Amino acid sequence: MKKTAIFILLIFIYGCGYTAVYKNTKTQDLKINVVSVEGNLEMNNLLKNQIKLFSNDNSGNVFNVDIKTDYKKMVLTKDAKGIATNYKLDGIFNFKINFKDKEYSININESFNIQKNSNSYEQRNYEKKIRENFVRSAIDKLIKKLMTINDN
Repeated sequence: MKKTAIFILLIFIYGCGYTAVYKNTKTQDLKINVVSVEGNLEMNNLLKNQIKLFSNDNSGNVFNVDIKTDYKKMVLTKDAKGIATNYKLDGIFNFKINFKDKEYSININESFNIQKNSNSYEQRNYEKKIRENFVRSAIDKLIKKLMTINDN
């Protein structure tokens, strides 16, 4: 039963047209140097690690990037006792890119609304996952911008 289910799943995945986002792109032809990093330490570390995945040290297309991040958690609503029940999480990313003596700037804002969880451990883990998603989204947008700059 398990083998047939796996076989059917593979047929659907193969037939659905799924391809990796950057499969046909020239991401291997980008070298990204992180010149400076400011802001939220956790998001900055995630960004630097993700950038290493897309950077090719042998590339002639060298992008120098200054990164500035910010993370905000704001209270949206409170209950009758004055205890926060809903929050808005904001991830703010500012990239300054130098490529072939030209300067480019990318500003990315990500936001997400969440409800307070009674378990503080689960709440922290959930917020951490959201920050990771913010970083992945920002990296996707950064790589797309770098590829368009490189094509010009």
